[in-house]
Amino acid sequence: MKIVCDLCAHRCELSDGARGRCGVRENRGGVVVTVNYGRVIALAVDPIEKKPLYHFLPGTATLSVALHGCNFTCSFCQNHEISQKETFSATAGYPLPPAELARQWEARPTPSVSFTYSEPLVWQDYLLDVAAILRPKGARIVMVTNGFFSDEALDRLLPVVDAFNIDVKGDDRFYRERCGGRLDLVLRGIERIAAASGKVLEATTLVIEGVHTADEIVALGKQLAELGVQVWHLSAYHPAYRLSLPATSERFLLDICDRVRAEVLIPYVYTGNIRSSEGDHTRCAACDLLLITRRGFSIGDNLIRAGCCPSCHRPVYGLFDDPESKPK
Repeated sequence: MKIVCDLCAHRCELSDGARGRCGVRENRGGVVVTVNYGRVIALAVDPIEKKPLYHFLPGTATLSVALHGCNFTCSFCQNHEISQKETFSATAGYPLPPAELARQWEARPTPSVSFTYSEPLVWQDYLLDVAAILRPKGARIVMVTNGFFSDEALDRLLPVVDAFNIDVKGDDRFYRERCGGRLDLVLRGIERIAAASGKVLEATTLVIEGVHTADEIVALGKQLAELGVQVWHLSAYHPAYRLSLPATSERFLLDICDRVRAEVLIPYVYTGNIRSSEGDHTRCAACDLLLITRRGFSIGDNLIRAGCCPSCHRPVYGLFDDPESKPK
């Protein structure tokens, strides 16, 4: 008898003993299980800006956690060693049950815990179990994901995840040819998150020169803006995994970013993976006051007060490390 795994939008139908596209979900005697549940393959304390999240508690640290697995097959994957199923081993990593992870967090508490590096959707049962322990203790939960949610998965995750960074990869043809996914299903999840109260949502697109065009990126940005996305990171591609194209040039990325800022109604647009730090700063969307300066993953001045610009008093989208700040 086949059983449907509902952890992502692939909705794999699994016969007994079979695994899904991710390589980590298996039908065992009529129950679908995560075969590497609790086997942590990466654990580190990072700046929250590394996720990247620029509008969620900027300047703070986050405890980053990953298990092995991903439901996409992106040829340019930056973390393919811990995401792609051809490198998967059920004994990879080391056992870290949710209660033990919670104890480690309590020994060095950070404002948030981030599920990141690989694809948390395919091991969301672990994320949910950790969140059930840590959220009552004050930890906020971050999910860095490709956003290929099933409706059921988003029903489970929305109540417990405080901030999402969703990797939006390109147009639908790009998804089908290079990732093994669909853009429309990613956009459906983004729309739900953007409309949810109290959640911070940021999107990231890895711009591949020679594959993406400026027109495609602008068109994608317009779709994101219509769904309510207010923060978009445009990052430069560097050769990785099976894609050996030259790295995206700084000039190409900056020119695209200029077009996006001129033509797309997303108020906060950032550049990443380039030497210039000008595209890392946060400016007021109304009066253009420089609010947060950044260099790499470090922040300098932060002028935001009670979640607002101190000059024109316009609310700044996000959640800031201020007792009066609430997600906007």
